Amino acid sequence: MTDKNDLLRKIFGFLHGSQRLARHSARPYQLRGQHRVLHVLAKEGTLMQSQLAEILDIRPSSLTELLSKLADRGFISRTPDKTDKRVINVSLTDAGKSAIENETGASDELIDSIFDGLSDEELEQLNTLFDKLNGSLKEKLPSRDDQPNGFHGHHHHHHGFGGPGFGGPHGGPHGFNRPRF
Repeated sequence: MTDKNDLLRKIFGFLHGSQRLARHSARPYQLRGQHRVLHVLAKEGTLMQSQLAEILDIRPSSLTELLSKLADRGFISRTPDKTDKRVINVSLTDAGKSAIENETGASDELIDSIFDGLSDEELEQLNTLFDKLNGSLKEKLPSRDDQPNGFHGHHHHHHGFGGPGFGGPHGGPHGFNRPRF
């Protein structure tokens, strides 16, 4: 007879371990500010330096420092605006674009390494079992509308699972499948 307490401990242990691995492998990207600048530019295209400061909600002087570091690494280019020389336009270079693309590759590798102890067949079984477990859990959970005091979604942040999800504040700057801001 399986000890269910023990099984649950193992599941929590796996979640905790995989989060630690994610944090550990996210170390190179702890340049949070630089990281965020690149992602905003990737999403928005060329921006004026003032717009960028506004979006990122940082002081223009702090942004100038960040942009200098990124320019030194060849990730962005800064060009004076054609109509107003005081305005600086900031855009991603090809190197900046590939730096972002490489991150996605790194998170794929991380996911592979977490599950590399299992065969394809075992992964399939695990997938099916978790679908079953999650399905039966969902039926037992109160729906969001039933919650007292209008705490909508407040209890759905999986705090029991070693912190808020893989992409949470402790999950390194990016989640597993998409870069976080």
